[in-house]
Amino acid sequence: MRRIIDKRQTKKIGKCIYCRRSDVQLSDEHITPLGLSGKLVLVEASCASDAKITGELERRVLRGMWFAARAALRTTTRHKKDREKHYPMVIERNGKPVKVYAPLEEHWKIIQLPIFPLPSHLDDRTYSDGIEYTSMDTYELDERGVEVAARFGASRVVAPEILAIDFARFIAKMAYGYAIEKYGLEAFENIYVLSSILGQSNDIGRWVGCPTTREFPIRECNISVGFIIESSRELIVKIKMFPRFDGVEYVIVVGKIKAVYRDFFLVRETFERKSG
Repeated sequence: MRRIIDKRQTKKIGKCIYCRRSDVQLSDEHITPLGLSGKLVLVEASCASDAKITGELERRVLRGMWFAARAALRTTTRHKKDREKHYPMVIERNGKPVKVYAPLEEHWKIIQLPIFPLPSHLDDRTYSDGIEYTSMDTYELDERGVEVAARFGASRVVAPEILAIDFARFIAKMAYGYAIEKYGLEAFENIYVLSSILGQSNDIGRWVGCPTTREFPIRECNISVGFIIESSRELIVKIKMFPRFDGVEYVIVVGKIKAVYRDFFLVRETFERKSG
């Protein structure tokens, strides 16, 4: 069932979705990160300790990989003044990397989306740990890299580092949040991605990857993420980052839903389709 969030919606959880503690102060959890203009929020859903872990994870991806591109797309930020500063960029001159500082309007605004194999859980291939990308979808905004390089007298601009494991954990965190928002925290019999999201295990490639086909439509809009939730024996979330581009899509095996919850939502969705 496809669902696109285009207005602020909230659901109160009342305990941390990561450690399940309710006896501590809880903060709200943006499912799609605020840094991607996310509007879907879980209220009272994250303890301070786990919020620190997931917040740092988001910062590494949003600021490390997409800082300039997010500024060009005018996504939400808590640090508006940072976009007015000179920001570092690495260029190559005479075969050597050189760090330069420039206003964001002069930066190479690039979105890189790593392409992973299918989650090993779905194709039963031999798997050890971690995750590696096999290719990359790249989108240049405003200017091409060669044009930016020429402005700085460089042979090329060095693209931001791809943090494959962090990026996959980042994707898994969103998928887990979408699943919680729909089914609730108590609906899960087993949550596969939880330890990977928190950095407690190194098995993210077992649960996160890319499908061999693309099914999301291209959408000319400011929405940063589209998602689909599918539930049979196991709950799978499909995600498309930046739907305005025909980019790679991600599939995440979140966990196993208790049969009573799965059947209830199946009946409800069937009724809603017939009614509407």
